[in-house]
Amino acid sequence: MSQFPRSATEFTLPATPAVRPSKVLVVESNPAMAEIEALVLANAGHEVISAPNAQCALTLARRWNPDLVLLELDLPDLPGAHLCRQLRNRSPIPIIAVSLDGSPDAIGDAYAAGACDYLPKPLRTGELLGHIRAHLAAPQAA
Repeated sequence: MSQFPRSATEFTLPATPAVRPSKVLVVESNPAMAEIEALVLANAGHEVISAPNAQCALTLARRWNPDLVLLELDLPDLPGAHLCRQLRNRSPIPIIAVSLDGSPDAIGDAYAAGACDYLPKPLRTGELLGHIRAHLAAPQAA
């Protein structure tokens, strides 16, 4: 039996356009870490693709046009700061640098290359997702 009286009319809210999930490019040379990061981001509703090195990241960035890049600074083929600079020259999207090396020089190099944020490893899920949400919500400088 319906909870509504017979004279009540049902209504539905107008259809709202579906929100497209944000696309996050994870650049991580450690396959286990890349998988964990991708799972965390996918479970939070993001579309994720991973690149194990700088060359692959550049190719994917050109083809996929991510909304944000999570960039490990210790890559096998190029320094992460160099890749960050190349990505920054291509697009104003947020780039969050991550690394085990928390030295002021490494962090400074990442910011100088165009990173908008830095997170130390090991990553904490809540902190990572909070930083990603904040950067995706912020208007990007052209």
